[in-house]
Amino acid sequence: MSVVAVPVERLGFGRALAAVATAFVIAQLAGKVIVDVMAPGVNFGASLAQVAPALLARSVVPSMLASELALLAVALATPLIAALPLRAALGLEHGAPVSVFAAAAVGTILLGPLGDTLMSALSAHFPSLGMGTVDALRGIAQKLPLALLWPAFALAPGLAEELLFRGVLQRSVAPGVFAVGLSGVGFALFHVDPVHVAGVLPLGLFLAWVGQRASTRVTVLAHVLNNSFALLAIKSEALDVGYGTERDLPPLWLAGSLVGVAICAWVVARGTEPTRVKPVG
Repeated sequence: MSVVAVPVERLGFGRALAAVATAFVIAQLAGKVIVDVMAPGVNFGASLAQVAPALLARSVVPSMLASELALLAVALATPLIAALPLRAALGLEHGAPVSVFAAAAVGTILLGPLGDTLMSALSAHFPSLGMGTVDALRGIAQKLPLALLWPAFALAPGLAEELLFRGVLQRSVAPGVFAVGLSGVGFALFHVDPVHVAGVLPLGLFLAWVGQRASTRVTVLAHVLNNSFALLAIKSEALDVGYGTERDLPPLWLAGSLVGVAICAWVVARGTEPTRVKPVG
């Protein structure tokens, strides 16, 4: 059995929380500035259906990229300010067996039906909670070509959010249940909209567990591929089902996906070993 043991260079819990809070504020400001400059007066949440694709392309896509680049900048700057080795502090020192990379990616994608089910249930029981974020993102994805969507909606979030949450935040505390919960729940809450939070919570917890077993390299790839698949699903008549569509998610999809996630988790566990803590002087 191939195993991966990743030592952790810890940043400190307080510093990590400050970094996440700073990243959130800067990301929101960066995104808003781009939209205000490129599309002044346009209310995307209220009038998305009337917004021309060209306007979305030159405002929303750069806005998303600016927000994610702000997260990435904070994630990279935090260990440097703390005078810690960058790759070690963010969990990028080691790779993993190919089977672990593959299982993590497939398992993350297969959590989609569970996230969809949670979003649908929350919306059904608490219809006033939603802020429309998921519907807005879906509408944007339907209007724009994949070549424009992928950098802003898949590549940048997968890299920036994983380095911030699985790197900076998760590795600020000792490995264990608390670290996984902190990273997974913090990642979900970062999405603000309660419906969106519910949808990404399973993904966040799974990636946090994978990050603890393997490395942030694995979770970055899994996150990017998951978002890429989500974009493809929105563009596909066969796969575009469930929350936000007119077709219910087939019940067998949920059951089958959960079995698949369990198998993927077993493969990850077989190919890795728990993370060891490396004290920082």
